[in-house]
Amino acid sequence: MKKPKVVLKKIAFYERMSEETNCFAADLYIDGKKVGEAKNDGQGGCTNYYGFTKEDNEIIRQAEAYFKSLPMVKPDGYIFTYQPTLENEIDEQFEAYLKKKELTKMRKLSEKGILFGKPNANQYHIIKTRKPLKEYPTSALQKFIDDVKKQHCTDGVIILNKNLEKLGITI
Repeated sequence: MKKPKVVLKKIAFYERMSEETNCFAADLYIDGKKVGEAKNDGQGGCTNYYGFTKEDNEIIRQAEAYFKSLPMVKPDGYIFTYQPTLENEIDEQFEAYLKKKELTKMRKLSEKGILFGKPNANQYHIIKTRKPLKEYPTSALQKFIDDVKKQHCTDGVIILNKNLEKLGITI
């Protein structure tokens, strides 16, 4: 049995309605075919999914069977194991979507500011500049970066910009 390719499209994320889990709705595709919808109401419950037709529900059932056939998983740092499910795969696809969206946002922000924070902490600070960083002389930008590091980069906090080396800046 081969692993089904699970993809979410037309994702609608409702951050304001997300309380204990992420509130979202998306079209569910399995192996390139739109088979249904996946959604979570953001209240701490499961991610639900369903097919549109009998055929779609059969494709979903086969995907569920594949994940149930996998061995138990023990996440790093945890003492428990769990059985992989199609729901887990859908949630992982949604988390990947959020991560990609955040990385795109950070890349755009880093063009006109210095981002700093703890790696993988899901939060950061920004010092915005008046113009794009690439328009500043390298020496002035290097001094600015050095000052930001001196003032803000302690206790595991680092500069998060990925574009500085390309601008000739040493971090």
